Amino acid sequence: MSSPVYPQYLNPELTPELQREIAFFMKWGYLVIENAVTAAQLEQLRVATDEMHARTQKEFYHDLLEEDERFGFLLDNPPVLERMKAVLGTCVQLHSATGRVTQPGLDEQNWHRDGNWPMDPAGTPYGTLPGQINCGYYLDRLTEENGGICIVPGSHRAPFRPPAGKAEFPDQKILLAQPGQAVMFDGWLFHRGLANRSKERRRVNLMCYQNAWMKPRSQHQGPLHDKLREGSPERQMLLGDIRKW
Repeated sequence: MSSPVYPQYLNPELTPELQREIAFFMKWGYLVIENAVTAAQLEQLRVATDEMHARTQKEFYHDLLEEDERFGFLLDNPPVLERMKAVLGTCVQLHSATGRVTQPGLDEQNWHRDGNWPMDPAGTPYGTLPGQINCGYYLDRLTEENGGICIVPGSHRAPFRPPAGKAEFPDQKILLAQPGQAVMFDGWLFHRGLANRSKERRRVNLMCYQNAWMKPRSQHQGPLHDKLREGSPERQMLLGDIRKW
């Protein structure tokens, strides 16, 4: 008999160190994950991203896992997926897998959240938070010149939408991620990418997760997705193969 797609338990056991990390994430809405990929994996992602960009010349990629099989290990990359499960529980799925190549001279983004509604100070319906957790694998060293990711720590609980435009917050923080690190952040955190004022492009692969009973943004379809599904029941769940509850 084949293993069920859904997990046998929902709450994972956390080490004291992981408990501290998740407490930080829940309070501030972000977490920098050290050693998220190895040096060999980092080079693999760089080469795959460069070849994808040379082939398409796009700035944004909506279906990263279908572009190249070398991105496939990001689906269940242990350092990141372990922390996603610590927040969301073991019944987790992929919301979307995307990539961005930010060319020199590209202006900074406006403040935004990845959801369309503000938080309610009275709370939310059972089981709805967080709606989405993003994780950026930055393939280049982020600097003041090529632009970091600007966030407002704790704003994932703000009862209002982010302001229009690029106004500065007194408590905003600029994250200058290093290659090998990943930045995990609540999709409702106020965030924006800063301008690339360098002479080099800035590359990032983004893996976003959510509870398995929520509707994902991507359909996770195509031959490379089908190949990933063959790996394990967990990969099937991550790619939306729980058809009913």
